Amino acid sequence: MEVLGPILEIVHIMLDPIAKYFKYHRGVKKYMMILHKKLEELKCRKDDIESRLNIDLLQSGKTLKKEVQLWLDGACKIISQVDSLSKEVGDMKYLSRARLGKKITVTIKVVDEHHRKGDFVDRLVIDAPTGNKVTLPTTELVGKSTARRNMEQLWDCLMDDSCRKIGVYGMGGVGKTTMIKLIHNRLLEETNKFDHVIWVSVSKFASVTQLQDKLARAIGVCMPENESEMVRAAKLFAMIRTTKNCVLIFDDVWEAFQLEDVGIPEPGADNKSKFVLTARLADVCLRMGCKQIKAELLSEEEAWNLFVEKAGLDVISPYIEPIAKEVAKQCACLPLAIVTIARSLKGVTESCEWRNALEELRDSTRGHHDMRRVFEQLKFSYNHLDDEKHRNCLLYCALYPEDFGIRRKELIERLITGGVID
Repeated sequence: MEVLGPILEIVHIMLDPIAKYFKYHRGVKKYMMILHKKLEELKCRKDDIESRLNIDLLQSGKTLKKEVQLWLDGACKIISQVDSLSKEVGDMKYLSRARLGKKITVTIKVVDEHHRKGDFVDRLVIDAPTGNKVTLPTTELVGKSTARRNMEQLWDCLMDDSCRKIGVYGMGGVGKTTMIKLIHNRLLEETNKFDHVIWVSVSKFASVTQLQDKLARAIGVCMPENESEMVRAAKLFAMIRTTKNCVLIFDDVWEAFQLEDVGIPEPGADNKSKFVLTARLADVCLRMGCKQIKAELLSEEEAWNLFVEKAGLDVISPYIEPIAKEVAKQCACLPLAIVTIARSLKGVTESCEWRNALEELRDSTRGHHDMRRVFEQLKFSYNHLDDEKHRNCLLYCALYPEDFGIRRKELIERLITGGVID
C-alpha cells in the first residue's frame, strides 16, 4: 500500500492533462453556447449604458467619465474578439478542437468579468471642461515685421465685437499655424475677454464625422461611433451653446463646411464667441463667411536675414555671399523652405558646393509654383542628408499624420524594430 500511493499520484498527474484535453475537445459546442449567452448579456449592458449616456450627454456641460469610456472601449474590443473566435471555430480542424475549447473557456471568464465591471452605480457623466488652458508649444516668429503685422491684424479682429468669423489664409509653409498658436497662447495669457479658447487641428480633407470627433476630443467629450451625424451634431450643439465668450480655432481647414452640420453654434452677439480658421485657399474662408486675413510672405530682406541666421553665416565669404543670396531667393520668401534649406547647408564653406546646391534648386523648381516648389525644396534637403539612415528616418516620420504628436522614445523603438536604425 505504501508503494501504491505514490504510483496513483503519478498516474493522476499523467492523466489529468489528458482528461482536460478531452474535456476541451468534446466541449467546444457547449462552451460556445455559454459564450454566446454571456456575450449577449454584455451587449445588453453596453446598450443600456449607451442609452443612459444619450440622455445624460444632452445636458449641457456634461462629459463621459473616463472609466465609462474605458469600459465601452473594452466591451467593443471583446465583442470583436468573440466574433473572430466564432469564425475560428467555424473553420476549425479536428486537431485544433482542444486548443479552441480552452480558448473559449478563457474568453467566457473575460466576458463575464467585463460584464460585472459594467455595473456602474454612480452617474456616467461629469461636468465637462469647456476649454483648454494649456499653452501650445510653438516656435518663435520669423520675419518680425511681416509676421507681427499679420498677428496684429488677426488680434484686432478678435478684439472687434463686430467680427465673429475670421479666416487666415496663405501658402503652406508661410507660418499660419505658428501665428495662430501664438495668438491662442496670447488669448490665454493677456485678456479676460474670452473665457474659453478651444484648439482643433483639422489637417487634410476631413468628413463631418471626423470634424465632430476632433471637436469632441478638444472639449473633452466622447461621441459614440454608432450614432448619426445629426444626433452627434445635436449633442455637440447642446454642450457648446451655453458656453459664452469662447474662441474656437480650427487649424488647417482644407474644405469649407457648415458649422451647424458639425454641431457648432453660429458665433454672434448672444454668445459673444468667435470662430477662427486657417486655410491655404482664400476660397475656403470666403465660403465659410469669414473675414479674410492673408498671411503675407516675408520681405526679401527678412528672408535673407532668416537664411543667414539658420545657415550660420555670421561671417560670410564674398565669394559665397552672392550665391547664397540666389539660393535664398529660390525659397520664394517662405519661412518653412528657408529654414529647411538653410539648415541643410549649414557648415558648407566651399563655393563650388554652394553653386551645386543652387543649380540643383533651380533645376528642381523650374516650371513649378506654390506647394510644388515647397515640395521640391524639401526634396533638396532630403537629398543633402548625411547618409541613407538619416533619409530613411525622415521618410519614416513622414508616414505619421500631420500634427501627430510623435513621442521620441516610441519613435526610436519603432525605428529599431523596423530595422531603420541599429
